[in-house]
Amino acid sequence: MSIRKATDFVKKTHNDALVKVSKGLSIGVFVLNIVFPGIGTLIACLVAGKAAEGVMCFLMMWLMCFVFFVGWIWSIVHGFQIFQKSSAS
Repeated sequence: MSIRKATDFVKKTHNDALVKVSKGLSIGVFVLNIVFPGIGTLIACLVAGKAAEGVMCFLMMWLMCFVFFVGWIWSIVHGFQIFQKSSAS
């Protein structure tokens, strides 16, 4: 797999798992993603009916946590983006 294909796959997975949830849940998602990378994203996707996307994103975050430590940062950013998307009118 080329680097470009891998990058496109990560971007697609990230965007697919960027769901809109209630404002209260989005705060919880953000906090969970800080403490337990990917768990908040998984919960948000399950609530939004996108279980497959949530599981894929969660697994990628955890893999990157163990291999590159980037997954934790990605998880925090993703949780914040879910909060922003859910807070927007």
